[in-house]
Amino acid sequence: MAEMLTDLLQNIYKRIAQLGSSIQQLNDSLNSLNQNIEQKISNLTEKLEEFSNEISITQTKHVDAVKEIGNITTKELKVIQEGLGLDALTNLIDKLEDFAKLSEGILNQDTVNLLLSEAIDSVKSLKESVKEEEVME
Repeated sequence: MAEMLTDLLQNIYKRIAQLGSSIQQLNDSLNSLNQNIEQKISNLTEKLEEFSNEISITQTKHVDAVKEIGNITTKELKVIQEGLGLDALTNLIDKLEDFAKLSEGILNQDTVNLLLSEAIDSVKSLKESVKEEEVME
């Protein structure tokens, strides 16, 4: 009977040792998983930071480009406004004609017809004014 109790206790001890070993392996696996998760989160944070910087840089470039376009447009309008030559008016007329051609494909037909008739009348009157000024010179 004592032998049976000894065997039973030894079996219980072995099972407890196996359970302890399994728990240790599980602990190691969990630690490894936590490290892996931390690394993934760190990588994701870095990527998000890089993405945020790229957005900021791109946004700044777009704003600068729009500002530059606005400044150039303002200068061109001042040249025309001050009347520093017929070349600016001729250039404006050409650009308005190009704009009228481009808008045909973009706008609906009713709007295009209305805008084109107004633009053509304006262009004709500007051309006539330019021709009259050239004849006067």
